[in-house]
Amino acid sequence: MLRLLGFCLLFLAIAFPAAAEKLAKTKDGPPPPFAVEALGKAKESKPDYDAWKTHITAFDKDRLSRMAEAIGQGLDEAKVRAAPQDLTHVKALLGEDTRTLPANMLVRDYRCRTVKVGGPIGSAVIYGWFECGVKRMPDGRLFFEKTSGSQRMTGYLYPMTDTKWVLLAAPNKDHSGPARDYSGPEGGITDPQMQDRVGVVEWLQDGRYRIVFPYPILESTFDIVEMD
Repeated sequence: MLRLLGFCLLFLAIAFPAAAEKLAKTKDGPPPPFAVEALGKAKESKPDYDAWKTHITAFDKDRLSRMAEAIGQGLDEAKVRAAPQDLTHVKALLGEDTRTLPANMLVRDYRCRTVKVGGPIGSAVIYGWFECGVKRMPDGRLFFEKTSGSQRMTGYLYPMTDTKWVLLAAPNKDHSGPARDYSGPEGGITDPQMQDRVGVVEWLQDGRYRIVFPYPILESTFDIVEMD
């Protein structure tokens, strides 16, 4: 029996050092069950915060880098004709603190609405509520869809920081038709009606989500998709 126990300890020392140490220190009674972590439980992999950089077009990477500029410009332009209550809503939505946003907190159905700020309209326009959702694809990636209303879009989400995700999306064909693929690093979409969309997704402290799109080409200087 002692010889068998010694053999077991030798095997554990080679294969599972932490478990062997726990067993060797047991003096009274049978050894405790091996701790899960001692048996080599795989650690959760850290999100790849640079993956989006290999999928984004150069044009969208530039727009994304000028996010603060787009917001400042759009708010200035919106002062021309925006209703005070609408501008107050936009500023409150932008000013809300954010929280850590793990992937599992994104996967769900939402009601969503678009807010267009600045640009040729020189205002802040808040549209009605529609349906959006985020689902996990078989390959593990997260996929966003705006599934009702006009100006629908679809695209993949990529982690940017522990509080931000990048959305690389494309408008549906004819705005409410079949989904289309994002252009990818080679780009190529020049039609303003079908131009790719790039946005940053955040989870707000009050429970809502926001996606801010800098320089969306048509109608405004930046857009916000508000989701809850």
